[in-house]
Amino acid sequence: MDESPPASNPISVSRVMIDASSAILLFKARLIVTCCEALPLCMTPAVFAEVTVPTRPGASGLGRLCRQRPGIHLLADPDKGLEKHVRSDLKRLHPGERDTLQHVLNGAARFVIIDDGKAVKVCRRYAIPHINALLCPRLLHWRGWLSGDQARVFFDRLAALGRYSKAVMKWAETCTRSDLDDFLA
Repeated sequence: MDESPPASNPISVSRVMIDASSAILLFKARLIVTCCEALPLCMTPAVFAEVTVPTRPGASGLGRLCRQRPGIHLLADPDKGLEKHVRSDLKRLHPGERDTLQHVLNGAARFVIIDDGKAVKVCRRYAIPHINALLCPRLLHWRGWLSGDQARVFFDRLAALGRYSKAVMKWAETCTRSDLDDFLA
C-alpha cells in the first residue's frame, strides 16, 4: 500500500522548498514543527522518499508531517521544462536537490532551505534565493515565532548537528536581520 500523501502543484510564491538534509537537521534539532507552522514548507517526492527511509532519523515523524496541516506539503514532480543548459546542470545533483531547485526555478516557491554544498553552488549560479537550516532559528525569531533565547538554543543545536564550514558558521553568527530581509516577507 502506498503511504505517500497526495501531491499538489499549484504555484505559490509564499512557499518554501526544503531538501532532505535540512528537513532531517531541523527534525533532529526539534525545530521542524515550528518551521511548518511558520512557513509553508514543501518537498518533492524524491525528498519525501529520502526522509522517510525507515532507518533514517526522523523518518516516521517527517512522514507524519507530510500528512498533516500545518505540515510539509508534497509537490508533484516538476513538470515545466527549463533551458537545456540548466537541466544539464541540475542533472548533476541528487534527484531530491534537482527536483527541489527545478521547482524554485519554475516559480513554485520563493526560496529554498538547502544544506547540500553542490546544490548551494547551483543556487548561486542561477540566483536562487536560499538559506541553510542553520539560519532558520534567526528567520523564525525575526518573524516572531521564537524568542531571542529560543533562537540561540536552536542555532546552537543545529551548529552541533550540522557539518558547517567555519566560513558558514561565521556568517550565520553575524547575520543581521537586513541580511535576511528577502526571506522575511
